[in-house]
Amino acid sequence: MFSCYGKPRVVALSSSTRPRNENIPTEMNKVRRVVNNTLISLFGQVVTWSSTLLLTIAYGRYLGDVKFGELFLAITFVSLVGIPVEQGFNQQLTRDVAENPEKAHEYLWNTLLIKAMLWVPLYGAILFFSWVLGYDQEQRAVVAICGITLMSGSTVNTFAALHYAFERTLFPAVGMILEKGLTALVGIILLINGATVQVMAFVLLGGSLIDAIWVGVCFFRLEGWRVSINKVVALKLLHGCIPFILYGVLGIIYYRIDTILLSLMTTAAVVGWYGAGYRLFDTLFFIPSIIVNAVMYPVFSKLSVSSQSNLKVAVEKCLNLLLMCALPIATLFAIAAPNIVEFLYNKEQFANTIPVIQALAPGLVIIYANALFFSIIVATKGEKKIPIMAGAALVFNLGLNLFFIPRYQQVGAALVTSLTELLLLCISLVLVPRNLLPAGSIKVGVKVVVAAILMGLAAFLLRSQSIFIIGSVALVVYIAVATLLGTIPREDVQTLFIAFRSKGRKSSSEMLVNVVDENMYTQITQQLPVVRATRPRPEARVEPEGMQEDEDATQLLPVVRATRPRPEARVEPDVQGFEAPTRSNWSGGA
Repeated sequence: MFSCYGKPRVVALSSSTRPRNENIPTEMNKVRRVVNNTLISLFGQVVTWSSTLLLTIAYGRYLGDVKFGELFLAITFVSLVGIPVEQGFNQQLTRDVAENPEKAHEYLWNTLLIKAMLWVPLYGAILFFSWVLGYDQEQRAVVAICGITLMSGSTVNTFAALHYAFERTLFPAVGMILEKGLTALVGIILLINGATVQVMAFVLLGGSLIDAIWVGVCFFRLEGWRVSINKVVALKLLHGCIPFILYGVLGIIYYRIDTILLSLMTTAAVVGWYGAGYRLFDTLFFIPSIIVNAVMYPVFSKLSVSSQSNLKVAVEKCLNLLLMCALPIATLFAIAAPNIVEFLYNKEQFANTIPVIQALAPGLVIIYANALFFSIIVATKGEKKIPIMAGAALVFNLGLNLFFIPRYQQVGAALVTSLTELLLLCISLVLVPRNLLPAGSIKVGVKVVVAAILMGLAAFLLRSQSIFIIGSVALVVYIAVATLLGTIPREDVQTLFIAFRSKGRKSSSEMLVNVVDENMYTQITQQLPVVRATRPRPEARVEPEGMQEDEDATQLLPVVRATRPRPEARVEPDVQGFEAPTRSNWSGGA
């Protein structure tokens, strides 16, 4: 720094002088945070997925295809009519609060108010349309109960969106574990004892209410209790959610209309066959839900305004991971569907679910990729484009369903679902900014396809065995081939290994942070001007008090601070081209 006499001096930075780690976001900190959030969400989703799977098995075994079809129809019907309550706000909350955390309370209360005001007329519409469509009294009762669950679940998602904005995935994960775990436990016990479909609808409602209480209490404990109702904010939210609601309304129609058409054109048993297969397809969406929605979407939102190059890297890594997860699952769906149905439902009446699972298999891979591209479009504030996607998908899906369902029933509906996802993928590739297209993922995708083909061959040879044997052997083959092909880039493995190794070890974290800090200071130093210090002229004698000379100081990081020289000590060193970095210059160098 400048000494008190105006001569350039270089000093070593002490620990107190260095900027604190929380003020300097480092790549390793981001990686550790993403890894931690992913692990938390993964654990929570594994528990909830297991609970949902067990409950689905119980539905098939104790309710049968007809009653299972009634419950699946009620859930689908409510989600179809009540889409404005659920869609349109959650992505906006996560994106805007991640960029500006001060908006959390305003966004929370205004969003809850808007959702409550929307739910009241929509609940009336749900009851009215269920009567108009001619559903029997039992079916209407289940629809009415699920309509209340709609508002409870929407409240859960509001609080969860705010937790995700703060990158706190623990609380939504625990809430989901409580909801799904308790629902499965109580539901299975009641089903074994002969519970009806209406009782199961109440069980689903109770689990949703417990989740809502949990995430709400956790949010208020961390952020405080401050009610903030603002007309301007509410209008802004309503205006901003219009593209999301349009996409949601159009999207849920093409996403769920097949079930409604099946209920009108076929029997409840056919709806049950389709629902049994679609339930697995829908449940496995938890993987992109973790990776994209819970973990990476806040990261995408921040990088979209700070670093496009880093955003592209994040998109490529995310797509690589999604492909590595989706392709082996889809392969098992296509090859081992009979074994899956036999294990899950153990009833001959669900044999017609086998071709449904096989027809949905390719759609599973595509929907994983679509989840990523949709998040990128929203994170880069291109949400006005998404109604175009939904409108095209609606026309495509509805037209094909009207043709295929009368001819192929549940299999036709499943096939149309996969084709619709393919259409959305093609549109997404056009709407995503060109500079963010993950071209680097093509190489990884080819390797994953090779590994999945060999895995499928192993599963086919073992098709007469149980799903546990098939799944275990197929997984080993897939991992071995993927490893031999180097599917995961070496630098990614090293980064994740360091992140896992340093997780929970403070000394290692500090060491890694120091390394990254040194690299950052080195980059800053390289951009600073070169200082050539010459000896003072003979006629200028300066004897500063307490001045220390450090011959090796040039090897350390320079910090330059300008101070006024004392009047009695005038030094005019022969330094050419030196300019003390100002605050703006320093920031620009960093």
